[in-house]
Parts: sequence; structure tokens; C-alpha cells
Amino acid sequence: MAECFPIILSAPSGAGKTTVANELLKGKKIARVITATTRAPRIGEKHGRDYFFWSNQDFEKAIKDKQMLEWAQVHVNYYGIPKSSLESVLKKGKCPLLVIDVQGAKTVKKLYKNAVTIFLTAPSIATLKKRIAARSDGTQNVNVRLKTALKELKQIKNYDYLVINDDLKECVHTCRAIIEAESKKVARQKDLVKKLNKSGE
Repeated sequence: MAECFPIILSAPSGAGKTTVANELLKGKKIARVITATTRAPRIGEKHGRDYFFWSNQDFEKAIKDKQMLEWAQVHVNYYGIPKSSLESVLKKGKCPLLVIDVQGAKTVKKLYKNAVTIFLTAPSIATLKKRIAARSDGTQNVNVRLKTALKELKQIKNYDYLVINDDLKECVHTCRAIIEAESKKVARQKDLVKKLNKSGE
């Protein structure tokens, strides 16, 4: 059996990372790592399924107790990954999928050297701006989100793969192909290599 490894998916606002992640999670070998946040739940979101919705006090206590794998303050809210959330997925023999920002990706990659990082974005800045504007519900500052997106794009060089989300089906297929290829690396199949070498003796 190939070793399980964290899959990190990052993308600027409007790139479609949530939709792509949901498609990838339909695979039997991949499971979501649930993120904790202090923002209010959106319509349809459920505690423990989409996020752990914590109070500021609970989140800050988890940071103090070093229970967070990574965390960041995005706009006015905290976001982060409880260590137990990722480890529980690995123990089940599945690859944890982390949908996190560039700062979080950098932190997790340092702790999990075998992690695979994928940066997802729109085909152009104009398309990205249009998508961000379309998502705005009147409470979100489009210009602030676009400015943040442009900063995130500068971090692409730190990722293993870059995937353009122009066509959802093709984008998901590409991400799946990356994950499948990574799982076939010799370094991730040490037990199988050992078994084959032993049988050939």
C-alpha cells in the first residue's frame, strides 16, 4: 500500500477551490481535513462537517495550548487546522485534503515534507476579478479581496503544481491525475518495493 500524504489545495478568492475540493473528495482515498474558524456559518454550512465554528476565546486557547497545526487571521476572522483533524485522517489510511491559504500551506509543508501542494487559479486576473465581484453579497470588499488574491498569486513559485480552473471537469481531472501520479512515486511505495525485492532474492 502506498503511503498516505497530505494534499494541499490553495487558491485566491473566486478561483473555485471549494467546488474543486468537493469533487476531489468523492474519491475513496481522499478525506477532508476540517478547518476551524471564528467566522459565522454561511447558509447550509454545518459545524463539524464544513468547519469547526469556534468562538474567538476557544480558538485563542487552542493556539495557546499548541493544538493548531497552522492558523492565520484572514480579514477579521481566525482560520486554522487542529492537529488532531489531519492526524485522524492519516490514521484511517486516507490522504488528507487541506484547503488552506498560502501562509498555511507554507507552514504545513514544513511539518509534512511529503505533502503535495497544488495552486488553483482562474485563467486571468480579469476573470478572477469578475468572479470575486459575482460572489460579493454586499458585505465583502471586492478590491480588498482582489488585492489579497494578487499577493497570493506571487506565491505560486512555492507550489508543486499550478492548475487553471477554466473548465471545472478538466480542472478536477488534472488534480486527480496529479494525486494519482504522486501516489505511484517509488518513495511512497517503500513496502511494495521491499516486498518485490525480497521475492526476487
